[in-house]
Amino acid sequence: RDPEMSRGLGDVYKRQAFDYSTTRRPTMSVTCQDLLTLKYFERIKLVAGPNGLDRTVTWPYVGQTSTVSQWVHGGELLFITGIVHSADKLKDLILECIQKKLAGLVILVGNEYINSIPEELLAQADAADFPLFEMPWDVKLIDVTREITDLIMRDKFEIKKSKNFLGRLLFASDVDYRQMLDTAIINDIQLLEYKFIAVFNVSHPADEIMTDAGHDSLEDKLQHSVDSLCKEKQLPVITLVYGNNVICLASAPTQEKAAEAAAYLETVCGLLSQLYSGSNLYLSFGRPYADVEQIKISYQEAQKALLLWKKMGRSNHIVYYSQLGLYRLLFKIDDKEEIREYYHYNLGVLLQHDSKNNSELLETLRQYLYCNGNLVKTSQALFIHRNTLLYRLNQIRDLLGRDIDDALVRLELLSSIVAKDYLEE
Repeated sequence: RDPEMSRGLGDVYKRQAFDYSTTRRPTMSVTCQDLLTLKYFERIKLVAGPNGLDRTVTWPYVGQTSTVSQWVHGGELLFITGIVHSADKLKDLILECIQKKLAGLVILVGNEYINSIPEELLAQADAADFPLFEMPWDVKLIDVTREITDLIMRDKFEIKKSKNFLGRLLFASDVDYRQMLDTAIINDIQLLEYKFIAVFNVSHPADEIMTDAGHDSLEDKLQHSVDSLCKEKQLPVITLVYGNNVICLASAPTQEKAAEAAAYLETVCGLLSQLYSGSNLYLSFGRPYADVEQIKISYQEAQKALLLWKKMGRSNHIVYYSQLGLYRLLFKIDDKEEIREYYHYNLGVLLQHDSKNNSELLETLRQYLYCNGNLVKTSQALFIHRNTLLYRLNQIRDLLGRDIDDALVRLELLSSIVAKDYLEE
């Protein structure tokens, strides 16, 4: 994920804890922090940039040249001996590594190289939250890089298993759910009692529609960020990129914990909206279910809620299927023509008037009902004068021939507007 995600998230991590005693730590992207647990990394010392230890390591790379940009893609952990690097050249190299978004830099130290890393370079790495390591010259590079490579490959294998599991669970037509449960147990995939689907949906900025070879897409970046943030919370999730969506399967031991997990994903959405401010990010939730075969239902609910919310253009980009109210009933009606006839019966005269006269009576009625009949709030919502509003409302009353201040009439008119929005007509 983007290294910038390492900044300013410490406080967020502390807000909620998911201390599930039955949960193993999710296997996701390998970070610099994970390297500190390796056998051959024991003698390698972190000397600067501790706040960047959550940077993802894509591969170890050993370099002997004064510049590395043409040889790396970003995310690599760079090893150098320091033979050809003076303090000034090292300063330039660290800056290059930061700009290229490498995971970190390991400098071999010793009598044959440099005895220690100068303080100014440590300060440079600290300022950028860029992990900088010292490695004794007698530690074999082949052992360290092989161990890191093995860890990354194991991690990729675990991720692939999880994503294949989720993809089959959601999209395969011939799912044997008993077999899926056995697969989850065999592959150590945690499915706690209550399981739900959350969908992050992103619209691309115009300049990010195409992705350069060797670089992550916007969806991949979002997936890495979600994985890493949930990993920090020990929140068990499986994620899958599908089109413009990052699909998350989350689970929790109780319904209360499931609600906490959903609230944390809302926090994640807020953070990602700031980080990728040029993109339009939505988050939708299906309901939590106990049975594994109902995970697909939760996904379908999240998708329906997402599509409806985007149609309506709501300013709040987070939606729960369980909170859709009347829309949930509309989803259950197969005969769309019946829905169409219902709203045309109640709103047809306004639709015809607006079409012939290029007026905005239906939108005026909508805002009037949304504002619960408050004239001041309705005028502000429509950006019109109060007298203009009163004139429009009198037109609406005359055309409808109904008392729009009657509670039951309001309910029926608002339901008709909801039905029209549902059919996007």
